[in-house]
Amino acid sequence: MRKHINLVLLLLLFVLPVVVAKLVLDNHWYQGGAINRGQLLEQPVVTDWLGMRGKWQLVYLLPAECDTRCQGALFNLRQVPQAMGAEQERIASLVLVSGQGDTGLPAAEHVQAGSSTVLAAPEPVLAQIRALEFGAQAIYISDPQGNVMLAYPLVEGQTQVLAQGKDMLRDLKRLLKVSKIG
Repeated sequence: MRKHINLVLLLLLFVLPVVVAKLVLDNHWYQGGAINRGQLLEQPVVTDWLGMRGKWQLVYLLPAECDTRCQGALFNLRQVPQAMGAEQERIASLVLVSGQGDTGLPAAEHVQAGSSTVLAAPEPVLAQIRALEFGAQAIYISDPQGNVMLAYPLVEGQTQVLAQGKDMLRDLKRLLKVSKIG
């Protein structure tokens, strides 16, 4: 009888932690720590319309009227790739504009200052961006294969814009460090 009790206790010693771990994970009692600063999209968007395949891209849809949040986004699109230093060639900024007529947008030369590429986007592309979780109110990061996966919702105020730029820089450095592509 004593042998059986020892065997059962030994079995419980090894099985019980596995059962408890399974319960904790299945019931979402544990929320693992996230190391990314941007918002991961629920479903990454696979695109075939991005301008530069083979590079990590910061993608932003320019609104009809560029307010302070838009100016902050354009600032980050210029500064973040420059802050990457030696890895700067692996990153591109892409500003999408509506491809329909004169919308009162800033001149393309003004937007391109700072190595951003301006791309006139057709309506299906604009609809795909607007269907994302944050719509046109975010800067998105796309991997070299064209998968849009991280979003940085637009912020207002100089300190928030600078903090967002640091967050984007930190995430990009981590992505580039572990990525063998792009």
